[in-house]
Amino acid sequence: MNPLVSLKDVSVTRNGRRLLGPLDWRLERGGHTAVTGRNGSGKTTLLKLLRGEITPDPGGERVYDFGEGPQRSVLGLRQRIGLVSADMQDFYFLHTPRVKGRDVVLAGFFDTPILYQPASPEQESAADAVIDLLDIRDLAESELRTLSTGQVRKLLVARALAPEPDILLLDESLDGLDAKARVGVIELLNLAGERTTLVCAAHRAGDLPECVARALALDNGQVLAEGVRDQAMRALREAVPDVVSCDLPPAPATDSFDFLLRMKNVSVVADGVRILDDIDWEVLPGENWLVLGENGAGKSTLLKLITSEIAPYADGDRGTGTVERLGGMTMDEARPLIGVVSPALQASYARELGWEVTAEETIMSGFRGSVGMLDEPTSLERLGAEQWLEIVGLKGLGSRRLRHMSYGQQRRVFLARAMAPGPKLLLLDEPLSGLDPASRARMIELVQRLAEAGTPLIMVSHYPEDRIPAINRIMEIEGGRKRLCRDIAKGNRVLGRG
Repeated sequence: MNPLVSLKDVSVTRNGRRLLGPLDWRLERGGHTAVTGRNGSGKTTLLKLLRGEITPDPGGERVYDFGEGPQRSVLGLRQRIGLVSADMQDFYFLHTPRVKGRDVVLAGFFDTPILYQPASPEQESAADAVIDLLDIRDLAESELRTLSTGQVRKLLVARALAPEPDILLLDESLDGLDAKARVGVIELLNLAGERTTLVCAAHRAGDLPECVARALALDNGQVLAEGVRDQAMRALREAVPDVVSCDLPPAPATDSFDFLLRMKNVSVVADGVRILDDIDWEVLPGENWLVLGENGAGKSTLLKLITSEIAPYADGDRGTGTVERLGGMTMDEARPLIGVVSPALQASYARELGWEVTAEETIMSGFRGSVGMLDEPTSLERLGAEQWLEIVGLKGLGSRRLRHMSYGQQRRVFLARAMAPGPKLLLLDEPLSGLDPASRARMIELVQRLAEAGTPLIMVSHYPEDRIPAINRIMEIEGGRKRLCRDIAKGNRVLGRG
């Protein structure tokens, strides 16, 4: 039997930069494969090449054979190559929050994000069969805005499987999911592996279904290792991360504040759903916090309260809770003194600017608190951007557009953007999400050094193991309520609803 896809001497070049190859590779039916590598190594480019979204450079050969004979064009085959990605989920949350889950599944038959035309009875029946197979009938009848990140990811798996694809491509499909949601989605992917051939791009070995036995490790667009999954993953782990060694500027003093953050009796309600419930929380100088919780627990909502993107709920007889920042400053005073790094902010540069902004411009926009630069920067802003590019290990890349940087490089740019104005509090919302092991190591080192230099931080994560050494306080949120706080240095554990 011929391979589903064969690549021979294939390269992909864009804007004069080689993103992938030259590469020889075959995907056999049932040969479930992990594609691993550092950020920017070519994983997503390979998946786009396999799906036919991009074409190989002249001279390379890409051949499909799904049982009807060899075919060099993807024409007519796109719906036989399914895709699940975190980026796809971002689209649904941003643009179609009121779409029903079943319509998302049905849209998979048309390779469109939403359902633009009526489905046939056969398609309706096939969608129902997959929904029942995956046991997600309750999700299919719900609007996306009412579902957690993990629940929507399950719907995207169903969407990809409904047309019975020959290949299912998974681009960081577990990124952004908490431990419980990851287990649920992996169970679905193991079921999917009985029906189709999986190709999974992933940074963490724990994000791979058990049925995936082989791996292709990429580095700088070329094959670093190929073979048994554990061997290829080991070759990738042995890659040594870059070391950041330049000096940090002194952090602004915060010991003059009585407190950095104080919340009292804070609740948040949206569309009738209570996201946070009666939170009391105080962050003092010298404290660095890790906030843990499952998808939908309210962690990111907590950070949005700090930045005043949302306001506390007027909670009947209990009144409206209060949020105070930096010793009681007004929000206008505090806003330029609070740095933020988050996947949502990073995505906003893609959504509003199409990544057509340079690293230097992105960092300088941190001085203005804007998405991109709205007017000419000052000489001090240019100097600050240059200094922080060196600190985060990107010296000489100031003129490079975000579009031409790896995801890990982009994340370091956004850390530099947050730090350049000299914040008195740093908020990190899932700062390690989407990063390969080497990029995570760089980011952990950078954040640790910032904390050691005196920048207090609040970090949100799904992974307890992502805690950096400087973290000395932990808060866990469950169902919108504070389940426990822990003083790591003293080993104290404080339980309570507030």
